[in-house]
Amino acid sequence: MTSNTLLELKPIKKFIAGVGEQIKAYIGKDPACIIGLEDDGVFYARGLYHWLSQSNKKITLTTMDDYGRGLEKEKVKNRKVLLVDNDIVTGKAFREIMDFMTRVKDELVIKDIKFAVLCDRMKVADFSVEDYPMPSSWDLKHFDKIDLKIIRTLCHDGRATFVDIAKEINLTPVGVKKRVERLLDRGVMNVKGSLDAKKFYSVSAAIGIEANPEAVDRLIKKFASCPLVYNLVKVSGNHNLVVGLIAPSLSRIHDLVEKQIRSDTGIRLLEIDLGELPIVPKTHCLAGLADTSKKCPCPTHCNECEYFL
Repeated sequence: MTSNTLLELKPIKKFIAGVGEQIKAYIGKDPACIIGLEDDGVFYARGLYHWLSQSNKKITLTTMDDYGRGLEKEKVKNRKVLLVDNDIVTGKAFREIMDFMTRVKDELVIKDIKFAVLCDRMKVADFSVEDYPMPSSWDLKHFDKIDLKIIRTLCHDGRATFVDIAKEINLTPVGVKKRVERLLDRGVMNVKGSLDAKKFYSVSAAIGIEANPEAVDRLIKKFASCPLVYNLVKVSGNHNLVVGLIAPSLSRIHDLVEKQIRSDTGIRLLEIDLGELPIVPKTHCLAGLADTSKKCPCPTHCNECEYFL
């Protein structure tokens, strides 16, 4: 297929119209290599290569699979790199590819690495024409597989040292320390102490509240720092606020409900379900212990309150 014929194909025209100018600005007049990722990415890479070559003759084209096999390294040396694929669906292939490119970056003296796709479901590519959402618990821009191993280890044992983690994931303690600090600095992870719920509490309550907006705001402000609250969420349906409590006794729950909830004139409906301790979470962090001001948000204090420990 000739270059002119390739550039007239609708998918190629759509790809170039969507990200072509951004990619051209990234490459500029510098030597660059377009890497088409097998299989579908090769098609878009070839179209982009022919289009860019009209204004920049210092561009090369090569291909490889998700693990770097088939890459013609001589075409990559001392250049900017643009990886091209059809789509990113789960992010797994993206991470494998970026891990490989990071490993060979110094060896090949690569100036910069960017990623371009037609469709980016995970929103991790540098250039994308369109995206289509997929439910996901993870923002994969913040993690790679080593980060996830570190997080998994700390979830199992929050007291694990950098040396312990390093042995677990085959990384140096210094490497673990840098990654943990980066995750903490970015705000995507935190490490804190919590109580074993079964050793301090014996009962739980799920409280459904239907109240006017002003009352809901007051309750949220109050319960966000309450040491007995383990869950607080706005909902729709019969209620507009659900409060999850754990307490050492039924009397503590009764005291809190009477003083902090029933007393609010904005509440229209209140339903309470009592039960055993939650199956999950099994631990509980006392929010008030982190507050050194001791300015309790409740106008009327409960009979006992861990907030003032």
